[in-house]
Amino acid sequence: MIQQTLAKELLLKIIYDRTPFSLALKTVFRRHNLTREDRVNISAVVGCVLRHFLVMDKIIRLGYPEMEKEGIVTLLIALCNALFIKRLDQKECNDAVAPFIKEGELSAEDFINPYLEDRKLVPSDIEVGSHDFLSYRYNTPVGIVKMWHKQFGHISANKILRSNSRPGQTVVRVNNTLISNDDFFERYPEFERNKNTEGVALYRGEIKFKSHQVYEKRLACLLPLAYKEMFDVIDLDLQRGLAIYCEYPNDIFSELLAYYPTLENIDFIASNLNTLNKAKNFLARNNYLKGVNIYEAQASSIITCLSKQVQTFLVMPDNSRLNLLQLLPDYFFHFDLEKLDDYIANQKVVIEEAAAQVEEGGYLLYLIDTISKKESSAVINEFLNEHPEFVLLRDKQYFPYKKYGASYYFAALKKGGMDD
Repeated sequence: MIQQTLAKELLLKIIYDRTPFSLALKTVFRRHNLTREDRVNISAVVGCVLRHFLVMDKIIRLGYPEMEKEGIVTLLIALCNALFIKRLDQKECNDAVAPFIKEGELSAEDFINPYLEDRKLVPSDIEVGSHDFLSYRYNTPVGIVKMWHKQFGHISANKILRSNSRPGQTVVRVNNTLISNDDFFERYPEFERNKNTEGVALYRGEIKFKSHQVYEKRLACLLPLAYKEMFDVIDLDLQRGLAIYCEYPNDIFSELLAYYPTLENIDFIASNLNTLNKAKNFLARNNYLKGVNIYEAQASSIITCLSKQVQTFLVMPDNSRLNLLQLLPDYFFHFDLEKLDDYIANQKVVIEEAAAQVEEGGYLLYLIDTISKKESSAVINEFLNEHPEFVLLRDKQYFPYKKYGASYYFAALKKGGMDD
C-alpha cells in the first residue's frame, strides 16, 4: 500500500504543484526508508501515469466531471496499473478510489474494465488523425502538434510524435584523447560505429551504459551527435580563443574534452547560477578549472566578460527545449507555448551580442535542443540577412526518428566569407 500512497503523493506534487519529476522523487524518497523494489515500482507507476496523462485525465474527467484532484490522481494510478504497469495490487488501487466516487457513478472497476477489453483510450468522438487525436495518442500538447504539422508536414510531424513516445537510442561520444576510434570499436563490439561521423556510436549492450566500463573509465560519454558534427564544420583553434555563452545546463565541455587533452583560452559565460555551477563542478572534477574563465552574465553584458574578440563563439540560448519531451515524462507540464516569442526575441539578442565579439575569419556557432523552425533556421536567416559579413557554412535540424537522432539544431557561420 505504501507504493500506491507515495505514487499518489508524487503525482499530486508533479501535476498540480508543477514540481519537476526528479526533484519530487528525491524529496519524497528522502523521507522514507524504502526498498529498492519500492523505489523502482513507485517510479515506474508515476512515470507511466505521466506518459499517458493527457488522454487518461481526459477520460476520467468525462466519466467523473466533479471528481476532486486527489480522486483523479488515485484513479490515474488504478487505471495505469491495470492497463500497463501491473505492479501494484489492483484491488487495493480500485478500493482507494471508492471514497472519491459519488452515488450513481461507476465504480473504479466498472470504469476500467472496458478499457481492458478494447485497449483504446482516446474518446471515440475525436476524429482519428486530427490534432486533438494525435495530442492524446502521443501525450503532447495540441499546440506543439499543430506547430510541427505546420512547419514540417503531416508525415514528419507524426514521425516525431511516435519517436518521442519511445525511449531514444543511446548515442555516445568516444573520448579520442584517451582512445582511438579503431581501438575503441575493436575492444567494444557492443558499440555500433557511425560510418559518417567518427567518434560517435550507438550503444547496443544489455547493461545500462552508465554501468559499462567505458563510462567508468571515461572512454565514452552520453552526448548528442549534434555537438560533434557542429565542431566538425569549423577549424577550432583554442589558441585564438573560444567563448561559450550558455543559458541552460548542458554537456558542451564533454565534447571539448573528447578533442583536447587540456582546455585553455576558453571563456564560459552562464546566464544563471544553475548553469554556471554545473559547468564549474564538471571542470573541477576533471581538474580543468585553470584553463577556463567562468562568468555569470546576461547576453547584454557579454562584452564585459571578454578582453578581446575570439576566433569562435558558441551560443546556446534558452529555447523551447522540446528535446526534453522524449527524455522527461513531465516536461509538457512545464512548457508554455506562449513563451515562444520571448525565446525567439532573446535568441536574436544573444546571437547579435556574440557576433560582435567574433574576429575576422572567425566562427559563430548556434546550438539549441529543440525542433522549431522559428527558433532555428528563421533566427539564423534573419541574422544573415542583416549581417552580410557572415556566411552560413552549414546548418542541420536533427529529428528523433532518425538514426542517432534527437531534437537539436545547429548552425555554423563564418565571418568574412568562404574564401578567407
